[in-house]
Amino acid sequence: MKRLLAAGLDPIFQIAPVFRAGDRGQLHNVEFTMLEWYRIGDNYQTGMFLLAELVRYLFEMMEIELASDIGYHTYRDVFESEVGVNPHTATMQELQAVCDVRNIAYPRSNWAVSTDDWLDLLFTEVVQPTLESAIVYDFPQTQAQLATIRHDEDYAVSERFELFLKGREIASGYHEIQDTAEIRRRFQTNRDRRISQGRPWLPINSRLLTIMDLGFPQCSGTALGIERLLMVMLDAETIDEVITFPIETA
Repeated sequence: MKRLLAAGLDPIFQIAPVFRAGDRGQLHNVEFTMLEWYRIGDNYQTGMFLLAELVRYLFEMMEIELASDIGYHTYRDVFESEVGVNPHTATMQELQAVCDVRNIAYPRSNWAVSTDDWLDLLFTEVVQPTLESAIVYDFPQTQAQLATIRHDEDYAVSERFELFLKGREIASGYHEIQDTAEIRRRFQTNRDRRISQGRPWLPINSRLLTIMDLGFPQCSGTALGIERLLMVMLDAETIDEVITFPIETA
């Protein structure tokens, strides 16, 4: 889709199957359905507002009430509120100490190789269950993935947002990065980390980066999990309840 954007198509969306090897659980199926869209000229604020507007419309169309209107909160605000430390400045040792105090289970060896491992654990176990109807934005810069980084106050944040309903992540979006040199640097960092963990590594160069080298427009993109949204709408406990054939019987 980004190659299409670079070629001039706008706005664009698709609804398509997605595959993630090994992801299986109460909220995960190896194959699921994604709605993804991009609009040239949008920043991440515009992207957040469009996502909220779409979700409100879908709930109204299905005559289902949202538990509460969708609020907007920075990653720092929700993390500090529930965990008690600043996620942008906390050290690995501080975050581990919080897990120990709260009796949050984690592997005791060769697990956490960066601050993000502890942030993810605490966010998933402590913060996420409290997010009834919220869009969280301004993630730590180390979790930028393919989002633009903005320097703010005494630290940097990634212009990335996620929608949570009933404590479940439903959608994720970015103010898409345009700097291909930075993308290559992030790909290299990710590859080095996967190699250090004994996981298969991914190639750095791609057709996407080749066309982006010729110029890529400012845009915002969002991906929304259809089954996750249906689970909230139908008050389902497992993803199997909203899939015709889970992976075991597909």
